[in-house]
Amino acid sequence: MLPGSYSKKVRPGTLKGQVYDYWVHNPLDTAKTVCRKLDLSYKTHGNYVNKLLSEFRSYLKLGPRQKPQRLHMRTFRWECVPRDLVPVRDQVPQGWAEVVNRNGMWIFRDEERGSVQWYPRGSVMLYLQGPVLLARAKELFCRAFHFLDPKKWDEFLDVPLKEERRHWVFEVGGIMPRFDIRTFERSHGLRIFTDGSHPNALEVEETTPWWLYKLELVQGQFADNLKIHLEVQEGTKSLVDLLAQILLPKQPRKKDVPWEV
Repeated sequence: MLPGSYSKKVRPGTLKGQVYDYWVHNPLDTAKTVCRKLDLSYKTHGNYVNKLLSEFRSYLKLGPRQKPQRLHMRTFRWECVPRDLVPVRDQVPQGWAEVVNRNGMWIFRDEERGSVQWYPRGSVMLYLQGPVLLARAKELFCRAFHFLDPKKWDEFLDVPLKEERRHWVFEVGGIMPRFDIRTFERSHGLRIFTDGSHPNALEVEETTPWWLYKLELVQGQFADNLKIHLEVQEGTKSLVDLLAQILLPKQPRKKDVPWEV
């Protein structure tokens, strides 16, 4: 089938239609290859097929506007949500299900918003789908942990949420071959791939680069060291003032001297 609305301009069964239909599935083939595949004489039809090739590639380059990219999924993470918070100890809460052969992981699914995974050591992964607004992530968390006290909700949600990953989908119009490029995953946090879930799109996963965690650690250590340095400086100043009061002799107070006229 020809791409987009351009198929309306090409009558099926004609030489032009056959050539265009071939190029839709093999866009990188030359005019000579097309003539050989379609049993055409390149000497007779070569100039015409080359002209069609130029038109076809020009259409693909300047064709109709493609769908814009969309943020398909956002992933959030919590580290310390202990399972002691469940109403009945070691019992799966209502709305959750235990996943077999996943190290005791529990999962909560919401058809409109996404899913939440809860691991035995307290780690929580929230996968937000649909309109990926931050408010909907908090709403999904509250729906999953419906058994918690509202004060506990505030403890986990009234803080900057840690976003683990973003999943972008770029519509390109044609069927994409499967590939997985991880060259820039560690340096820039980008994974470029196709897995068949969106056949006509290029997918990009955006994660935090590995070096950013070390940078945050260094910043935290610098802040701690700076705080200690300021405390030591304040203590040194207080000690100097105390020693000055003890060791230095007190100066006699000068009497008021009348102004001389």
